[in-house]
Amino acid sequence: MLSSALFTQPYICISAVLLAGRVGFGKYYLNGLKKWIEGKSLFPIMPGMCVQHAGAALPLFFLCVFPFCLSAQTEDPSTGELLENFFRDNEQATESDAQLFLEHLENYRLRPLDLNRASRADLLDLRLVNELQVENFLAYREQLGPLLNEYELQAIPGWDLADIRRVLMFARVNTGLDTRNAPISKGFYEGNDEILLRWIRLVPPNYPANAEGDPNGWAMYYRHHFDNRLRFGFTADKDPGESFFEKSNKQGFDFYSAHLFAQNMGGVVRSFAVGDYSARFGQGLLLQTGFSPGKSAETTAIMRGGRKINAFAAFGETYFFRGAAATFGIEKNVEITVLYSNRRRDGNVLLPDTTDLDAPEILFSSLQTSGYHRTPSEIADEKAIREQAGGISASYRWKSGHITANSLSLHYDKPFRPSATPYNQFVFRGQDLTGISFDYNWRRRNWLFFGETARSDNGAVASVNGLLLSPDRHVTLTALHRHLPKSYQSVWAAPFAETSNAANEQGLYLGADIRFIRRWQVNVYADVWRHPWLRADVGAPSQGREFLARVLWTKSRSFSAYALWQGEVKERDSDVEGRTGLVENRRDRFRLHAIAKVSPAVELRSRLEWTAYQTEGARRAWGFLAYEEAVVRPLSSPLSGAVRYALFDTDDFDSRVYAFENDLVSAISIPAFSGRGSRFYLNLQWRISGWLRLEGRYEQTNQVQAVTTSGKTGRFREWKLQARMRW
Repeated sequence: MLSSALFTQPYICISAVLLAGRVGFGKYYLNGLKKWIEGKSLFPIMPGMCVQHAGAALPLFFLCVFPFCLSAQTEDPSTGELLENFFRDNEQATESDAQLFLEHLENYRLRPLDLNRASRADLLDLRLVNELQVENFLAYREQLGPLLNEYELQAIPGWDLADIRRVLMFARVNTGLDTRNAPISKGFYEGNDEILLRWIRLVPPNYPANAEGDPNGWAMYYRHHFDNRLRFGFTADKDPGESFFEKSNKQGFDFYSAHLFAQNMGGVVRSFAVGDYSARFGQGLLLQTGFSPGKSAETTAIMRGGRKINAFAAFGETYFFRGAAATFGIEKNVEITVLYSNRRRDGNVLLPDTTDLDAPEILFSSLQTSGYHRTPSEIADEKAIREQAGGISASYRWKSGHITANSLSLHYDKPFRPSATPYNQFVFRGQDLTGISFDYNWRRRNWLFFGETARSDNGAVASVNGLLLSPDRHVTLTALHRHLPKSYQSVWAAPFAETSNAANEQGLYLGADIRFIRRWQVNVYADVWRHPWLRADVGAPSQGREFLARVLWTKSRSFSAYALWQGEVKERDSDVEGRTGLVENRRDRFRLHAIAKVSPAVELRSRLEWTAYQTEGARRAWGFLAYEEAVVRPLSSPLSGAVRYALFDTDDFDSRVYAFENDLVSAISIPAFSGRGSRFYLNLQWRISGWLRLEGRYEQTNQVQAVTTSGKTGRFREWKLQARMRW
């Protein structure tokens, strides 16, 4: 039995429990939670465990209640939580979105945003506060003038200490001279430069056997920044399994990208982009290529906002435009954005049937978004389709809001003809697609209304309308209604919704962020929706509902912990013997998570998570994950790093568990764990000098049991090395 003295050192207890988990502790926790949910026990960790096992588990439970021995500062967990939920819940999400988000914050960390001169778009681009908080900040600054210091932020309605600390990691209050007086042309030869070189190798390879390349992945980029106003650079990437300077990639890397972007220019031209860029109109009913988080524990972060155009500098190969765009300020209150894109995209081309005289043309049945070009079939789809896009957005702004008219037209060099299945009956077909929309934003005291209504050229009208309300400085409420008809058509749409195709959905979302009690934060949301038409694997109109609750306790700047529950119910076709039609599928997850600094140089992070998945009429499947992580950043040492050890045990793939992982700079890892096994990784960073850093990562998954027909068991490893040079 563990000594009772360890109760005063909870993180030592956690490490002991995780190590003991190698011999089956995950099952003890899982069985205990099963009986607790079924009403056979008062405590989720006790049934099925002997007294000795309970003694090891109780300190882990009390971790969330009695962390009195810790001190120093901790990192706010909301960024990692936002990214994790964003990946898990948004079917259209990519690693590029998260990479751009983190790189954007890194740029502001190195060159903090001046809050006395920040525009609405600057503040929204941070994505650390919601739109109502931004509006409150701008109203406060306009009424009382520039801020005198950071402490004045506490007087802004809706801004609490957690928000302020998070923002001040990337912003400052500057009362000196405006550096924007320097001409932007100086930015082409002054500013900061960065080069990144990365190597990846998978052992064993996780790509098809007929891939033409080797297991190595290579990537590099060059960036130049000046005063958060000008940036340019290029990116090159080659994934494992793709050829390199041979065969289909004789030009070297598989993917090349370049960008030039300027913003906050003043005068008529407010911003412009040349090369690869991201774009957004309104609430995403017509156009959203950049970061667009879905439902998450950040329950009030649902409104699309920020700049309409921005630089694209990620390693992703799909969600961007290639061409030119610019925003013009015609008058004080009138702003016009125009854009044009002309690029080749991956697509599945259908060659004509020479015996069919009615269909002699070449068609394509789908757009491919993986970015992989390893096998003959993937290479055949590479750059097979030419897409041209042209758009315009005209806004009229006043003190408390704006109204905007948008239009986007697409043209493909080949007709699009998806498979003739019942659920595809209303999707876009042809070569040309045009949509128009109107979006708005209006603030009245502590009410903020927003929305967009769009029409595709087949006559279908879609609409998204929402509200942010702050009835008290400690409470933020939000509501969003979406009406997406089954016949609405848009290729680049990504509004707030349950599904990713911006059609065939009607729903209502309600969320709340409550901070009445000091050090406590409660986030909840409820989302209900229905699909009026068929969907893939759903042969009838269906419906669903989802709920989430998170309670976050910030004991001090040295320790925080939260408990999270999420429940989701969806209908789909029955695969249960003896049942036909639609059946409900329910997934619940429960998480305990804690972060603490045990010294100025060491931060510990711990998590326990359970999932339960049940199809109506079938048995419930369970999943379990536990990990312990240490992040070490010695103040006087050039070396820093992070190490994590995790255990997972799930009954099937439906009960899988996701976990956000720290990775190298500009890299994201959020694996899904299923089956039974363990995983660990080690990240190291060596600051050789002020301009050179070397980073490395080794990760290993020991898969003891697989739960899918294509699953494999054994040891799976991945090596990553990269060098960053800044001057």
